[in-house]
Amino acid sequence: MKIGLLGLVFNAGNKGCQALSYSFLEILDQIAAKNDEIYDISILMTFPTRAFIKQKLNYQKCMNSFAPQKEYEHLNIGFNFYSNKNNRVILGPGIMKCDVVFDFTAGDSFTDIYGKERFYSRTNLKKAIIEKKIPLVLGSQTIGPFLDDDVRFVAAEVLKLSEEVFVRDEQSYCYTQQISGRKPILTTDIAFFLDYTKQNVKSDKIKVGINVSGLLWNEGEKYNLTVDYRTYCRKVIHYLLCQDVYEVYLIPHAFSKDKPEVLDNDYPAIEKLKEEYPEMKVAPYYSSCRDVKGFIAEMDVFTGARMHATIAACSAGVADIPFSYSRKFEGLYDSLNYPYVIHGCTDTTEQAIAKTEDWIKNKDVLTAAVKNAGVIVLKKNEELLDETSRLLHSLDERGTYHV
Repeated sequence: MKIGLLGLVFNAGNKGCQALSYSFLEILDQIAAKNDEIYDISILMTFPTRAFIKQKLNYQKCMNSFAPQKEYEHLNIGFNFYSNKNNRVILGPGIMKCDVVFDFTAGDSFTDIYGKERFYSRTNLKKAIIEKKIPLVLGSQTIGPFLDDDVRFVAAEVLKLSEEVFVRDEQSYCYTQQISGRKPILTTDIAFFLDYTKQNVKSDKIKVGINVSGLLWNEGEKYNLTVDYRTYCRKVIHYLLCQDVYEVYLIPHAFSKDKPEVLDNDYPAIEKLKEEYPEMKVAPYYSSCRDVKGFIAEMDVFTGARMHATIAACSAGVADIPFSYSRKFEGLYDSLNYPYVIHGCTDTTEQAIAKTEDWIKNKDVLTAAVKNAGVIVLKKNEELLDETSRLLHSLDERGTYHV
């Protein structure tokens, strides 16, 4: 069976996108192993011309930098390419041979909150796949919101015409039905499947990990925050450092040291805070999402505004304080009966600071809540495996029928 993958990136600076990518390969590998099969996996992307030139036209060396840095016993992994320019999508011949394409839209990008241009670019690709009668499956992700009427209409059509739709939270489940009439499959975020490489972080103090989001540090107003994010970060850090019981670690989860000008980059904000509070520690520059998760797993309590950083903490059993700037946070954590979320778009700055400080002091309560959430996650993970396996079996039975 040939399975195409869209909206997943294995070399991303954003470790949340990486986590989704590796987690889904783990899911497919488990299903293939259970069925004693080998799946042909095709990572779908635009051809990386700049990287190809940089590697002196060495195709193998070029593509190795985009390939998963882990081997899977039951998966053969390769690449196929498409062009997506000026609202015109051209699918390469290898894509036309796919029996199914799973599109995760980076987990949270099937929406227009990041702009209509980004929405249409990604959605035109979905439409092209559907038009070629290749079964399109929307992998477990947040659906919407779609603020513009025209965008909402286009999104609803894609939802109706997809082979299957998986959502990772109750809000997306209800919203999908509301705008399209389609009943999706409710699961959870696939990043809960991510394994990790254990790190060694020693301290005699309570270890507090803080993920400062470059996205919110630079563009908080774009996401209608009611919390002054920079003030919030500084006040929480100041409070922790004034106590003698905490060791504070700044942990980036989306970064590029080579491109400090990129707004969606945690490192410049972290370096600024490190200058102001030199007694803090900064996590190493990890290229792998599994290594970053391993570092987060060493914390006693963690707070962050990158959702997959907080998922790394939660799934590793760490007391977890997510800072929400989008309903994807509430959607996910509500489904896990986990209430310890800072609501960045409704809380005041003072409320957010007070809750964070109180919850850190009472971290054992959060640890118990994380443990209870873990029971729900295990059940949802099993359901996700079963539903994905059922879908693949159904498509395999049907056989390839697209042109």
